[in-house]
Amino acid sequence: MRMSRNNAKKKQRENWPGVVGQPNSHRQFLHGINVIADLLAPTLGPTGGPVASGPDAGQRVEILDDAATIVRRIISFGLPQKDVGAMVMRNLIWRVGQRAGDGGATAAVLARAIYQDGLRLTSAGVNQMRLIRGIEEGVRIATEALQAQARPVTGENELAGVARTITKDYELASVLGEMSYLLGPDAHVVIEKFVAPYLQRRYIGGAYFGAEISSMYFYTQPEQKKAVLNEPVVALLEERLSEAEQVIPLMEAAIQQGASTLLIIAQDVSGGALSALVTNNQAPEDKKKLTILAAKLKAVGQEARWAMTDLELLTDATILGPMAVRDGAHARTGDLGHAQRVEFFNNGLVIVAEDANRAIIQQEITNLRTHINDLPLDDDDRPKFIKRLATLTGGVGELKIGAHSKGEREMLEAQAERAFKVLSAAQHDGVVAGGGAALFHCIPALHAAADKMTEHEDIAQGIRLLANALAAPLRQIIVNAGVSAPAVVMQQVRDGGPTTTFDALTGQVVDAYTGGVLDVTDIVVKVLQIAASGANMALSTDTIVYHRKPQESMTP
Repeated sequence: MRMSRNNAKKKQRENWPGVVGQPNSHRQFLHGINVIADLLAPTLGPTGGPVASGPDAGQRVEILDDAATIVRRIISFGLPQKDVGAMVMRNLIWRVGQRAGDGGATAAVLARAIYQDGLRLTSAGVNQMRLIRGIEEGVRIATEALQAQARPVTGENELAGVARTITKDYELASVLGEMSYLLGPDAHVVIEKFVAPYLQRRYIGGAYFGAEISSMYFYTQPEQKKAVLNEPVVALLEERLSEAEQVIPLMEAAIQQGASTLLIIAQDVSGGALSALVTNNQAPEDKKKLTILAAKLKAVGQEARWAMTDLELLTDATILGPMAVRDGAHARTGDLGHAQRVEFFNNGLVIVAEDANRAIIQQEITNLRTHINDLPLDDDDRPKFIKRLATLTGGVGELKIGAHSKGEREMLEAQAERAFKVLSAAQHDGVVAGGGAALFHCIPALHAAADKMTEHEDIAQGIRLLANALAAPLRQIIVNAGVSAPAVVMQQVRDGGPTTTFDALTGQVVDAYTGGVLDVTDIVVKVLQIAASGANMALSTDTIVYHRKPQESMTP
């Protein structure tokens, strides 16, 4: 009698061993590693295509071109034998995305090449732990070689070349390169999506804060929904203003200072307080002593507290409120700060600080930069500190991008966000030849080091293994470009020296800096280190312990 399919599966589960050793453990690792690498390898390079994921519960298919997001969508392949290697790769690629911002597909191709060669050598009798030591030594040597190749970014064209490796779009890459160059490495960019093809940018001078105007009567240019105050005094309040008695002292203090304009930033302005301010603004010009703008910040929680601290720094105003020394009802002349110019437009408040405050602002900028440099790239608070830094440095821009479909808009937004993160790293750490060429040009240094290790052959084998693996990303990009003889192109890149690479969009071997085919030094280093670490972990694992009911996780 034939066993039913359900009974067969049940029998298979019952007989499935909870512990698997060599050689099966390595074969199962390799199977999962190959599945993920095969998925991502075709996306590598500017000619690689995106991956379709779905449909989800809403019958929507996602179009993804970010390796970290692609692998996050994979929870299980249904069998533990397939999952173990795949989940190692999933975690590896996710770490690359969090720490470097880009390079997940490169890491997948590189990790597979290291693991496959390592498996071959250990099966042939090479000492496993010495081989791994050799790979680690090779990573150190390659890292030094990459840093020796690095050049500082010299202009927006080079930044555009870096952005092109992410967006695969000349026009968008040009805009991203320009914005990053003009705004600086600590830029904060607000991305606004449109429901039709659109690409435009705007630069915002001064410190930018998301805000809401308290009344349309505070617009100085109502037809443009815009308010501009020149040389205003500034009142900062961590309280809600609802009574006229809370704002009249602020107005009187401003008049006593001889000011003609007043900016009030509070948690909310309503009731009698709002009526008093609006009545003042509606007075005839010959009788009006003050032009007032009242607004509240959009930030909440910790970000709101940071914003008020930054505003205090920018304007030299005293923060008033129930928890402070004084509240608004008891404001004094010395509690008000000053600004050179204030502009409210499009739900944003821009403040240009007076020159007298520049020194103390610069000191806070230096402190913030030091703190950010000490934070890992995947720290949850890092984007918030970068946003603060951009506010204080005035590096704020607005990017408006659009496409016909929701999927295209989401992909463009994700590409732009990744690109700005990568371009910031490029300005800090410099660039190397892109398209996998920088790793490829490290190979001679590795072979030279291995040849000197005559007494440690197994370690030398590990260094040579890594040297061979470093060719894999460039070879994959050439294959993805449809070149029938990758070895010929790779020889041309080798002969051209460390600044030479392959431009997949033109099909030509070019000077990376002239052709604008560049990668960020720090990202290439992180990709190399994480890929080698993941491959070494898999190589050093001899036994796999399977759980009967493994826990699934959305987070790699």
